[in-house]
Amino acid sequence: MQEQLPQHKAYMLSDFGIRLKKMISSQDGNAPMTYAHQDDYYVMGLVERGSGRGLIDFKEVCVSRGDMFVIQPGQVHRFISSNDIEGWLLFVDSGFIGHAEKRIFNGFLLSTTSPLFKIDNKRHNELRQVIAMIASRIDTGNDDLTRTTIIRLTETFTGIVVEAIRETGALQEKHGGRQMEIALSFLHLLAEHITINRSPSYYASLLNISPGYLNEIVKEVTGMSVTLYIRNELILQAKRLLVHTGLSIKEISNMLGIDDYAYFSRIFMQTTGISPSAFRLKNHG
Repeated sequence: MQEQLPQHKAYMLSDFGIRLKKMISSQDGNAPMTYAHQDDYYVMGLVERGSGRGLIDFKEVCVSRGDMFVIQPGQVHRFISSNDIEGWLLFVDSGFIGHAEKRIFNGFLLSTTSPLFKIDNKRHNELRQVIAMIASRIDTGNDDLTRTTIIRLTETFTGIVVEAIRETGALQEKHGGRQMEIALSFLHLLAEHITINRSPSYYASLLNISPGYLNEIVKEVTGMSVTLYIRNELILQAKRLLVHTGLSIKEISNMLGIDDYAYFSRIFMQTTGISPSAFRLKNHG
């Protein structure tokens, strides 16, 4: 077991943070990665033929022709298997994803349990055309003008993907803009402060709203109370560390801001139905 989960950084993609990769399961250099890792950038995948299975934060995902998927920065993922899968992966530094687009991606993550959605034929063809234009430039994009064109094409690709997400209805447009903004702000604050404070009232105070109103919004958007959402996020981080690092349970508990690792083990068991050590054993390898 490695001591640390592999971290892929945007600067590793290319010298300007965008990379396009043809996905072909029969060619090792282009096969999807089968080891678990995190990226600090977005991955947008378009499946053109075949099928495959992967894990994203311990949830199995099955993809097939016409599927589009978005993997967010920080999500732990890997492919399990593929059956003649072909498609494209566009890796994009988060700096090239606009605020409105990030809001849609985050809202989609909050509102659904799957990162998959179907692309209609019209948008599928549009995405393929944009991919072709990026592909023809990206290997020779050594000058500023070509890079600018690649960035604009990437923004166009992202825009088409965001349109498709909105049309799936997964964002539940019944939520008002104010409600979704509060939910997304809560998500952002939680990512920054979860190891420091896990009290719903703490996050409500940071958002200048009452704990009851925050709970109402989070429950409306995610189907979970604030308390349950916070606990689930904490346990997700614990699962990542248990399976993908060699840290002891006590070390993991300390990393998550819980000094009493017996208490940590107890809430892990209450949430998952299995002890931390048993979870590590079950999911290792």
